[in-house]
Amino acid sequence: MKTNLSVSRFKLICLFLCLSSAAFAQRGKQHKSSDAPFLKPAEAVAAMEIPEGFEVSIFAAEPDIGEPIAFTFDGRGRLWVVENYNYVNRRSHKQDEILSRIQIFEDTDSDGVFDTKKLFTDQIKFSSGIAVGFGGVYLGSPPELLFIPDADGDDVPDGKPEILLDGWGFQDRHETLNSFIWGPDGWLYGCHGVFTQSWVGKPGTPKEDRDFIDAGIWRFHPVKKEFEIFARGLSNSWGFDFNDVGHGFATCCVIPHLFHIVQGGVYHKQSKAHVNPYVYDDIKTIRDHTHLSAHGGARFYLADTFPEKYRDQLFMCNIHEHSVLTDVMVPKGSSYIGQHGEDFMPTNDLAWVGFSVEIGPDGGVYILDWHDTDICGNSINFPNSGRIYRIMPKGAKKIQRPNIGELSDIELVAMQSHANDWYVRQARVELQARSATGKLDRKPVYAALEKQFAEATTSPKRLRALWAMHVAGCYAGDRQEALAALLSHEDAHIRAWSVQLLTEDKKPSDDVLAKFLEMATDDDSPTVRLYLASAVGRLPIEQRWPILAALAQHEEDIGDSNIPRMLWFALEPAVPQFPDKALQTAISGKIPFLQESVARRMLSGSLTKSNGKRVNDSAKWKSIVAEFAPGFEPFNVGQGGVRKLQEFRNEQGFQTHPKDKDTPCSLKRTVKIPANQKTTLKLRASYHPHADWQLRVLADKELLHDQIVSYKTVKTEWINLEIDLSKYAGKSINLILENKANNWMNEFGYWGSIKIVTE
Repeated sequence: MKTNLSVSRFKLICLFLCLSSAAFAQRGKQHKSSDAPFLKPAEAVAAMEIPEGFEVSIFAAEPDIGEPIAFTFDGRGRLWVVENYNYVNRRSHKQDEILSRIQIFEDTDSDGVFDTKKLFTDQIKFSSGIAVGFGGVYLGSPPELLFIPDADGDDVPDGKPEILLDGWGFQDRHETLNSFIWGPDGWLYGCHGVFTQSWVGKPGTPKEDRDFIDAGIWRFHPVKKEFEIFARGLSNSWGFDFNDVGHGFATCCVIPHLFHIVQGGVYHKQSKAHVNPYVYDDIKTIRDHTHLSAHGGARFYLADTFPEKYRDQLFMCNIHEHSVLTDVMVPKGSSYIGQHGEDFMPTNDLAWVGFSVEIGPDGGVYILDWHDTDICGNSINFPNSGRIYRIMPKGAKKIQRPNIGELSDIELVAMQSHANDWYVRQARVELQARSATGKLDRKPVYAALEKQFAEATTSPKRLRALWAMHVAGCYAGDRQEALAALLSHEDAHIRAWSVQLLTEDKKPSDDVLAKFLEMATDDDSPTVRLYLASAVGRLPIEQRWPILAALAQHEEDIGDSNIPRMLWFALEPAVPQFPDKALQTAISGKIPFLQESVARRMLSGSLTKSNGKRVNDSAKWKSIVAEFAPGFEPFNVGQGGVRKLQEFRNEQGFQTHPKDKDTPCSLKRTVKIPANQKTTLKLRASYHPHADWQLRVLADKELLHDQIVSYKTVKTEWINLEIDLSKYAGKSINLILENKANNWMNEFGYWGSIKIVTE
């Protein structure tokens, strides 16, 4: 049904002015909820600051959709929308009720507003992610990843869902499996948040054989039915995509918002310790600027409808700024610097909760708006609401509606050169599906793709042919030699991706390993060396040594943001079993971080206390506290120890946790207060995004300050306290700062600085 936008121009202008003023006052402030009015869809569009030359249409809105949690396009350009009516808040949902559904929306005349809709299924429970392909629908419905078959494409499930994987947690309903996307390599990728714990495996798999994940990027192969943790770390990621050359990027909440994701990488992690305690130094953000903390959605603009300057810019939503933003990736070494592009479209609506982005077949940017004044999902204040908007340049030519599944094999090949990557990706999934089911006419397809590859004049065009050949089986079996030959290609991106594809099964041939060693020694591309470092971590330990040793010789990589850490991640598992060889590998190389980490791992792995804690923990914790709170020392340290925070709400600091429900973690200092002067304790503290803790300040046994630290009590990201100590002038006191449990749920204390100032 077309949405009626006929609203009095005068009323809309007045409304826009009022809302813009209120929203502008809130913009730039961290908040979780507001008393913003409920805007009808047309009113919401009127309030938006739409960039010049663009327009916004309401593709769909309530009452046609409600509680939209995920959406995706199929090969006919139709939008499939998951509506999660089981959601209650982050801590609960209606577990035993079948309330949620998937609807299909079609815009038959390409005007940005749906014309027809149909119900695919309303027989699902709590769900959080969706992808369409391979004759059905992949649905994230924790504790399960499901496949709902629809082989004949009649938009009616062929039978009951197949459970592909189970063990997905939902301790935090906002941080379970989400943001599904088909990768260029034929895997289904997704995100997972830090405050949910999952033990993932095929049904019936014992726990010890499952993969644990509590933060990171995962992937599932639709043909091989294999599951992998692609990268670990991050926070509550709700956006992942690949740029023009197939590099992965994730958007995040609370921690810095942008990361370049490499296979096998371990990244800055919010609040919790890494799964592997010997990471030592994780990979950091690439962004060089800050926004308010929560971001959702991630799609590189790889279409041809927007002005050329937007090509390969990352579009994302900022939930706290209520705005669509862009970032620009500037290459640096093996990685990038993520520079701010534009505050592309502020919405001026405090109930706008954009957290998913798609690029459509028409080249439009589609935004999913959960739409609620509680933007963090702690409650539902606007039930049964939700919108999908389309952003398009004014006057854009309407497209003929696509039907990828009706194209011939050779037409699918031709789509790999399309200027809009929507067609490239959809056609690649179809090629892979036909190959997997034996319906692909392989010989002419392979010949056409090889010709396309040979004639391509840019890295992105060559890569699209390469990826299509890979998913279509062109390099399978005895044809792998053709892929191995590309390790000598003049294009560094082709060499790099050939490395990744040749190690997908973790069993490269001896000839390939020999070529890897040659490349590790001589290749002048940091991108290629990064892919080699990543690939080494997938090899048996006995095959890693020569390649690691060669990569460690590159002095030019010392300051690279990825390579030294990726080398360590590959070498670390070998240290306990082969300490001498690991040490020799590091010492003979030129990467100081590798040398330091091996020595540290050898020490920490051999010296332990009877309680299992490493002997250097106490000294390390004291050092961290001293950096931000000179003179103070930590006592009764609980979960996760004392952790230095390189980036928490755009600042550095450290994190503590109570020892147990009754025993607070304490920071203590004995200090003599000078006479005849004013002395003040100044401290800066913060809180877990979805919890609180009790902050107590004592001088000897006298309680000086006692408060709950949370969003409700602080209202800003950080609290600044000043406590007058002048009454103790001329005396020595024992000053105690307590991180005390309140209700024993994420009781982490976050400290920015603690100092005693005498004036």
